Amino acid sequence: MKKLLSFILAAAMLLGFVGCKGKNSEKLKVFFKDRVENSLNEETRVMKTNDKTTTEDRAKFLIAQIIQGPLNEKNRALISKKAQLLSFAINDGVATVNMSKEFSSADGVDALLLRLSFVNTLCALDGINGIVIQVDGKPIVSDAAGKEVGVMSPDDIALDTDDKPASAKSRIVLYFPKKGGEKLVRETREVELQNALSIEKTVISELLKGPTDSDCTNAVPTETKLLGIETKDNVCFVNFSNEFVTKTSPGSLSTTLALYSVVNSLCDLPGVKAVQILVNGENGVEFGNYVLDIPYEADLSITE
Repeated sequence: MKKLLSFILAAAMLLGFVGCKGKNSEKLKVFFKDRVENSLNEETRVMKTNDKTTTEDRAKFLIAQIIQGPLNEKNRALISKKAQLLSFAINDGVATVNMSKEFSSADGVDALLLRLSFVNTLCALDGINGIVIQVDGKPIVSDAAGKEVGVMSPDDIALDTDDKPASAKSRIVLYFPKKGGEKLVRETREVELQNALSIEKTVISELLKGPTDSDCTNAVPTETKLLGIETKDNVCFVNFSNEFVTKTSPGSLSTTLALYSVVNSLCDLPGVKAVQILVNGENGVEFGNYVLDIPYEADLSITE
């Protein structure tokens, strides 16, 4: 009887050991765009793994992390959280990544950096030497002449490392009111981005320049100066000079259009969900019917 009990106890201990074996976690690298520079920064993610975890499992986990966005506020997302991985396969060391249409929202240098973030992240895994990115099952194309990008490896994508600031065109969306109207109108604009200029700062700079459509007008007074801007935890903090308040025409409609001209334009950027406006560094300034003491989210109900 004692021998039988000893056998059962030993078997139970062995099964317990086998059951626990293989449970582990791995630190994996994922790359995001620097908020200011046209470069990528590395972040670390921890993935729970076991003996059955494959390279494909790791790759899918990392793609989900890219979509989810950076944890470090010094980095910013280049892809919408609405993006989805439609399919994934590895053949002869080449990973085919089929993404939903939201992948194509980036352009210019951002598009290049988004591709590079996928390449550097996935090619760090054993068994992946290159990747092909598709959108809705169709190969992505380069900006020039619609040529298919094809297989990409870390050595295939180079960024300008000259001493002079690198620049590239990028597309932003701005919101301006129509003259005499009560709604904001979208204006898509192609702008030149440089290393030293953040995309958020570029949006405000273009808003202050005013609309290209003669039927529209500035909502934000042109005398307004941008004193500072940064994004933390998906909230963009914008510090304006006094003119934002003192030069805006009095009335609830004018202040609403000025406020949401800024908020809607910035919230169109990946990684920005709300906007907090400061005036000369002060929080809680009265602005028409508003008190600027909270972050405001986009309101598309006042757009045409």
